[in-house]
Amino acid sequence: MNPRHPGSSLPEHLLREIWKGQESFLVAPLVLSDGSSVRVLDAGTENLHRGGPDFLGAAIALDGVQISGDVELHITPDGWRAHEHEGDARYSNVVLHVVLEDDSDARQGPPVPQLVLRDNLAFNRSDLWDALFRRLYDRSPELPCFPQNILVPMRFKRKVLDQFGHARLEELIDRLTLPDAEIASETQLLERTYQLTMDALGYSQNRAPFRELSALLPISRLRFVRNSFAEHSSFAFEALFFGVAGLLPKPSLEFDKETNEYLIELNAAWNSIQQSMRFPEILAEHEWAFFRIRPANSPHRRVALGALLAERYFSRDEWNFRNEFFDLGPTLTTGRDSFWEGHTSFASKLPAEQSLLGEERASAIWLNVILPARIARLRMEPEHSGRRQQESVLLEAWGSTRTKASAKYLAVIEQELLEGENVSSVRSEQGALLLERNFCQKLRCSECPIGHRLMENGWHPRKG
Repeated sequence: MNPRHPGSSLPEHLLREIWKGQESFLVAPLVLSDGSSVRVLDAGTENLHRGGPDFLGAAIALDGVQISGDVELHITPDGWRAHEHEGDARYSNVVLHVVLEDDSDARQGPPVPQLVLRDNLAFNRSDLWDALFRRLYDRSPELPCFPQNILVPMRFKRKVLDQFGHARLEELIDRLTLPDAEIASETQLLERTYQLTMDALGYSQNRAPFRELSALLPISRLRFVRNSFAEHSSFAFEALFFGVAGLLPKPSLEFDKETNEYLIELNAAWNSIQQSMRFPEILAEHEWAFFRIRPANSPHRRVALGALLAERYFSRDEWNFRNEFFDLGPTLTTGRDSFWEGHTSFASKLPAEQSLLGEERASAIWLNVILPARIARLRMEPEHSGRRQQESVLLEAWGSTRTKASAKYLAVIEQELLEGENVSSVRSEQGALLLERNFCQKLRCSECPIGHRLMENGWHPRKG
């Protein structure tokens, strides 16, 4: 592949990085577009506010004569006129116009010396991008098509993310189908929604024990406990979940008075539950991951949250998809004198109280489980005039919601595919996840619309 230099596809903020780090990126001596040499004595101070030249108070030497003033950067010389700098008094002290390339036949920049970076780079195109990337992010690129994907129009890349986002939603809906069987009833769909919600509480480290916990405590058991312990249902659910999770200790000198009183009540409730029903097995403490877990996401706090959601939603006989499904939010609490808002375990406290369910995790459950479940439930109904419109409303609510995710893969996509632009909607965020996980990581570049477009022009992904 031998495409033209990145040119107008290069974000202008990267030109600033080249200028600031010119000792690393440019050759010496520097040669102006008219063939004369120039020496940069001071690159100037970067202008971080809007308006005015990019660098202020620079100093250059032309033919041994020192000149002080400002420096303006553009992709090509016509950026000067396109940005309407001509006649703007703020640019009257510009002494050097720095451009990436000059493909024009006629001079379109200001009447000052012009430095064309393309003619003075110390790197070839690929090595330049790698060096710039390391300077900006202190790591090597991860996408196999970076930096070549800079040549693909941004509009096309955004369209691919949206298309993949729609495919990801269908993936989320398909998850609600039980293994080896089609969804046959609302009851089965509710059970699957409950399982996936519990799965989401485990994050990556504790997904397996949370799956086992939801298998040992199906909705039928939750409803039995609710009906059997109606007067103290919230407390009974805490005892149920901590008991089956294997995370319910006996009172001891290890704990303070408040905690021991709490444990006495929990153990009493757990003993009553065990007399009412038999469990084929319970989990053990060693099955839970505690190492390198953020204190606010400790297994004990997650189990306490699972108990709360089970009591508030999943155990209700009238719970269904026609009711308001979840009211998830950062203010969700157990109502147990904020014990779990201030503790990471029965023995350890948090420095300050924190909600059991943060805004990002609440949003993830709503968008990855609840809304897809509602769409799946709607598709179970016979075709009728309002169904398609209702589904359209849910699809729009899912796709247009502003993302609250902060996962690493999003930073990779933003930095290496979107040229620093942000992923803002859930549709694009989920599209980015599918793209990075199913295509980039597996080097399935020929099956990716972006990679396929590059390969048509002779590019091939690096191996290994």
